[in-house]
Amino acid sequence: MYKPAMKRTLLLTLLVSVFSIAAYSQTVIPCPDANTQAKQYRGDVKHRAEGNATGTSIGVRDMYALPNVSVATANAAKHSPMAGSAEKRTFTLTAFLWQAKVEGNDCEIHLELNDSRTNSAARRVIVEIPADPDFKSDYQTIVRLMQDRFPNRHVLGPGVKFVFTPPIHMKLTGFGFFDGVHEAMARPGHPNGGHGSVTVKTFWELHPAWNVKVLTP
Repeated sequence: MYKPAMKRTLLLTLLVSVFSIAAYSQTVIPCPDANTQAKQYRGDVKHRAEGNATGTSIGVRDMYALPNVSVATANAAKHSPMAGSAEKRTFTLTAFLWQAKVEGNDCEIHLELNDSRTNSAARRVIVEIPADPDFKSDYQTIVRLMQDRFPNRHVLGPGVKFVFTPPIHMKLTGFGFFDGVHEAMARPGHPNGGHGSVTVKTFWELHPAWNVKVLTP
């Protein structure tokens, strides 16, 4: 027969195990400091409903070819996509995922992708998946990738970088979005205004993004 102290130890071990499993299988990373949609930069544009399953096929190089936009023009389109711009279009990007991170200020998963299977320093773009219910399955897909590649990491964020080496070949769809807030922060020595890692050299993103698919190597 177990002694009371032994029973308490076994119960505590069981509770810890259950908690660890629950934390590992979570589908949305807790972000207690996340801003509401209304307080986010152009939040209504970032949180548009999911669009078509596919859009115009592009690569990272094509996103760099999109015309630049002034901070004032982007800021003026506070609640709707900029007329006549790539924000009104749906794109399907095929590229390689090198980094994923949940940002604490909005709880969205920020992905960094480029066109190279071998060069992590090649120019990247940012793709963001909101924690909104519409994007739940796509959010889960990235969380599972983080868990599968890094099984010993039980803290998934916010603010924790997951660097994928080798990268993951994937395809995803999203609306064009121009991040004027980072363009406004750009300065000599800090040209991307903190818009992801230093390999991100454009303020164009796909945001929101959906229909995330991992491609067979």
